[in-house]
Amino acid sequence: MGEQSPFQSALADFTYDVASGGAIRHLTDLGYTAKQISETLSYPTPMKRIQEQMWKRLLETDVILAREPGSPKESTRFVREYDKYGRTSFRRVSEAVSQECGVCTAEIKVLISEKKRLLALLSRKIAENGVKDSYAACDFGVAANEDPEAYRKVLASLDENDRDYIEGLPWERKVVYHRLNERMQKIMFCLLETNQWQGDCYFLAAGERIHLV
Repeated sequence: MGEQSPFQSALADFTYDVASGGAIRHLTDLGYTAKQISETLSYPTPMKRIQEQMWKRLLETDVILAREPGSPKESTRFVREYDKYGRTSFRRVSEAVSQECGVCTAEIKVLISEKKRLLALLSRKIAENGVKDSYAACDFGVAANEDPEAYRKVLASLDENDRDYIEGLPWERKVVYHRLNERMQKIMFCLLETNQWQGDCYFLAAGERIHLV
């Protein structure tokens, strides 16, 4: 069978979005894993499409950030231009958008080996800043592609539900930043206990970054 035409592809996307897109977004907001969403949907939806929809939703709601926390977001607009013959064209322009919270300029260095102090500090900072303004750098996508053995050890350290969550997301091959909600706190603390976490943590309300050394 040949490749789908652009129209067929767009129609398929529309069909899946009408049938299951809203449910996937809602279940993602509730914290379901890709596996749990697949088992819940009444309309048969490929796992890859579920994962893509989940990732898009997590980015839309700032649960995951593709940029360093506190750095300006970009807004895109189109500028109308005319050439010397009066013909019209449009040029896309990206602009930085100011944010309520600034860049995390205050750095706190903590030894990973000082687990008791580190866990207490992280817990306190999350409580002070709130979950919404607390993030951790995650390199799961990098590890999965560059060090599969280390990635397998990370997954083996987690309980089944947290493992399904990490394994079920299409992590980009770069560092991204995950909000320190209840699940990610549990995952991070578990990996810290087993010396498998290296990512820094960001606290936007205070403008602080905890750098693990």
